[in-house]
Amino acid sequence: MFDSSGTTSMLKEGSRAYTGLEEAMLRNIDAVQGLAKMTRSALGPKGMNKMVINHLERLYVTSDAHTIINESDVHHPAAKMVAQAVKMQENECGDNTNLILTMAGELMQQAAGLISMGLHPSEILIGYDKASKKTLEILETLSTYKLENPHNKADLIKCVKSVVASKQFGQEEFLSNLVGEACMYTMPKNAVKFNVDNVRIQKILGGGLSDSKVIQGVVVTKASETSIKRVTKATVAVYNTNIEMQQGETKGTVLLKNADDLLNYTTGEEEKFEGWIKKLAEAGVQVVVCQGSMSELAIHFFEKYRIMAVKIMSKWELKRVGRACGAVPIVKLECPTPEELGYADEVSFQEISSTWCTVFRRDQEENKMSTIVLRGSTNAQLDDIERAIDNGVNAVKSLIRDNRLVAGAAATEIYLANEI
Repeated sequence: MFDSSGTTSMLKEGSRAYTGLEEAMLRNIDAVQGLAKMTRSALGPKGMNKMVINHLERLYVTSDAHTIINESDVHHPAAKMVAQAVKMQENECGDNTNLILTMAGELMQQAAGLISMGLHPSEILIGYDKASKKTLEILETLSTYKLENPHNKADLIKCVKSVVASKQFGQEEFLSNLVGEACMYTMPKNAVKFNVDNVRIQKILGGGLSDSKVIQGVVVTKASETSIKRVTKATVAVYNTNIEMQQGETKGTVLLKNADDLLNYTTGEEEKFEGWIKKLAEAGVQVVVCQGSMSELAIHFFEKYRIMAVKIMSKWELKRVGRACGAVPIVKLECPTPEELGYADEVSFQEISSTWCTVFRRDQEENKMSTIVLRGSTNAQLDDIERAIDNGVNAVKSLIRDNRLVAGAAATEIYLANEI
């Protein structure tokens, strides 16, 4: 497309330039409205689920606007800006993403009417700005309930219930109980220090939702490699590397003259390896966690010195275990210093629906962690319940920041609309 101003001649080949009211502005308004329409029918407890298949062919069944937008590849620049606002809302508050989208779409629709009447966009903006200031003023007076004490479980559950109900209608009673229990366990005396990351979610297929439970500590879906299944008051060493005999950097040729040479070839190496594990046992280490592989020989020596050994594939999971036990992940195979070692009140092995899990529990005041073990029949269902619980935990964080609540079911919004 060529235009008289010569814009496209400056830009690279294949570029398009839109000018004027009809072309640029109404296109942008349409894009944002399209985005809002896509998620509007998913708003609230009566909202319907959407099926989204992303670029990796993964299926999401959800009514969570953030997930729908995140997994749909939005290319239009104006719609992308709204999508970024939704992302920020999710990061800050963990919920209410759909409201932002619906509001943006509605404001755009109103603006389109005003523009066609001949108003200039900057005048509309001034009006919107005045309205937003007025709204915030009125909103200050509309608080109907305050969460006086975040350490009161019944109160906390009451406040979280409506958040969970908007995602999982009918299950809110059970799920908000899980959220309440997990948050109560991890909440420090000074509630402001509450950390959302301390409430973990572990999804295990099988069973029904009612089999879900809260476990105090971090749950890892891996069993111990050795026969030791439970250790109390355990000293924990975390290795961010494979536990196996070290391969040298250089290649060399070895000449073996007889059978004895062959038999004795690796004994020195093995003795050194055993010496390291013996040092660990002498340092009081009872649990070793590593990332990646663990050789048969290592398992043999761990068994010999009665050490529980767990291997974890995920780097993030390893960091979490380290944080839960207060251990520093070590990158090379040497005996850790006392500062690098972690401590757990109990490391135990549990079987949940034929999935082997290891639970790390530490009952210190700060940084306590709890895991909500979710059960369900399909991955899509588990993912959606996880998002509902995520919203609930984030609501607790928001309530601690500001403990005021307003009337729900759009009562507040309708009142504000009438006032303005």
